[in-house]
Amino acid sequence: MDNYVVIDTMCPGSFGVTLFVKDREAGLDHTLKKVECVDESRANQALHEALCLLNVNHSNFVRYRELFVSWDRNISSVMLSMVMDCPCVTSLKTVIDSHREKKKKFKKKIIQMFLGQMVDALAYLHNRDILHRNLKPSNILMTDALMFRIFDFGTATTTADRAKLQRRIKDSSKCWMAPESARLLQWSNKSDIWSLGCVLLDMLMCHMLDEEAFLSQLSQIRKDLTPLDSIRSKNLHKILSIMFNPNPNRRASVWILVNETFVKDCVILCGSSPNTMNKTPQGFTAPPFHEGFDSVLEFMMTYTDIEAVQLSVLSYLLQEERNVLERLSDVVEAVTFAMMSHSGSACVQLSSCQVLHYLLTAGQHSGKKDCLYGENVVSFVLKAVQNHPKHVELLENAFSVLFHISTNEKACEMLAKLGGIQVALNTLRTYPQKKGIVISSCKILRTALAIGSGAPDSLATALETVCSVGQMNLQDVVVTESLCAALKSLTMHGLYEEKHTETATHFLMRALRVHTCHSGVVNHVFAAMANLVKSSETAALRLLSPNDESGVPFILAVREHHSEDPKVTESFCCFLNQLIQHDAVVPKLLAENIQDVLEQTVKQFVSSAEIALLAQQTLSKVMSLNDVDPAVK
Repeated sequence: MDNYVVIDTMCPGSFGVTLFVKDREAGLDHTLKKVECVDESRANQALHEALCLLNVNHSNFVRYRELFVSWDRNISSVMLSMVMDCPCVTSLKTVIDSHREKKKKFKKKIIQMFLGQMVDALAYLHNRDILHRNLKPSNILMTDALMFRIFDFGTATTTADRAKLQRRIKDSSKCWMAPESARLLQWSNKSDIWSLGCVLLDMLMCHMLDEEAFLSQLSQIRKDLTPLDSIRSKNLHKILSIMFNPNPNRRASVWILVNETFVKDCVILCGSSPNTMNKTPQGFTAPPFHEGFDSVLEFMMTYTDIEAVQLSVLSYLLQEERNVLERLSDVVEAVTFAMMSHSGSACVQLSSCQVLHYLLTAGQHSGKKDCLYGENVVSFVLKAVQNHPKHVELLENAFSVLFHISTNEKACEMLAKLGGIQVALNTLRTYPQKKGIVISSCKILRTALAIGSGAPDSLATALETVCSVGQMNLQDVVVTESLCAALKSLTMHGLYEEKHTETATHFLMRALRVHTCHSGVVNHVFAAMANLVKSSETAALRLLSPNDESGVPFILAVREHHSEDPKVTESFCCFLNQLIQHDAVVPKLLAENIQDVLEQTVKQFVSSAEIALLAQQTLSKVMSLNDVDPAVK
């Protein structure tokens, strides 16, 4: 201490006093933080813990130059002294206070620069197992060039001194601390994330609330997230939500944050690379499988950043059928955290989708499935598809999950809102001969259209895609049935140009010829034909005269092959009912004695009111047309 001359003294902080000093020999100005310790043993322990700060070399941290233990005669106490650089810049608290007084909002770029630099800085620290423990606006400096620099670290020994904490820390200071830190004196890298969230929230709300009101909001956020309702930015609202989870095991880490697109863009804006922020874990053990399901799940949530842990536990979850269903909401939360933390890992995404698929199919009788249909599940599975467009096995599993999710009306609406239908069509075009992808994509399309959650950007393009893929898969009856079903749903929506109508009718007739004996294909073909004919006379003529040869005898022969099948018969009657609305095709139908077919259908399905009524109505229309057109008799 004799080497330094005190120039000025700041107000005491939470854990000590800060002095501005000048080095007698070098003539340089420094900041000197003195932290009171219980005794020399504790001081030496704190010194040992703080030595790592001398190696912190990052543009967003104030450099530590010297650490030593000294005796303060004025208060008769041993002190840990930490000498830092003394940049002549303003604290973020001063800037926030100025904005608060003027009711001025921080510019978007300042928020982005702050968030990007802080995430980069904390990734640097946490990757070296260093915690800050005391992050708040007064411990962050801000330059005119939008450079933010952190200083005033805490150590484990000094922050664990409960008596001193209660004596020195004001209630206002506790507001910046994570719940587990203020209440239990427990710190982790997740505690720094909570504190960073508090600083970010202050920057976003200072123009609306005075300091007392804002500190009240920080206290409230420990109970619920209602203070975030005033945050209009969807991206920032989401990021703050995962930073403010009261359970540190489930709170976002810096590596989870950097996987968020908005945060990643902020980091890039600051000139850093998100790819260099990977966690390099040391010293963790394998999941405690011998301790039971609860311990393994807790371990998974604790080590969300470690890919090996996530893969190991995801594999374990697939074998724990009863337990995963009993703890459904906790398992879904853990799985979605894994997907969020490791969006770049196809292995984690695949295993996660496999677990979700099991939960959706095996858990259908559990009665607690709402958590499977939330926005997180839908968005993370969609992101898995978009981030790994060439991983076929992952795509097959992901689309299977999305199909099961789409059977829930609200989830299907969310899927459509997030562009899921278009994603399914794009993937269908990319992998037209991958059976699993084709079938699941078609199911998603059918379900979304049936629920009315929205059609693809271009119905015509979707129709052409389905028909094109159908032509490539005509020999596979299961795939063809799925494509015909999708086409049936598409043809219910709107009119098409003549070229699209011809494309659809050509594929439908080919499907009918190749799979004449398959009732599922025939049923969907007749239903799709009815939809096309309803709005297009061109479709009616093309269906009855394909390649200049009458298609009526063939169509009637196919129907006869399935004359006992109620579903096929009903679709066939719907088809006929639409056909007879077009005068140009009636002579062809009458020439094949269509009235006899309809009379037989009425008698055969007299016990089925809907089919009998539909057949009778169609027959009556045919007979009336026959009566007024003697030339046809």
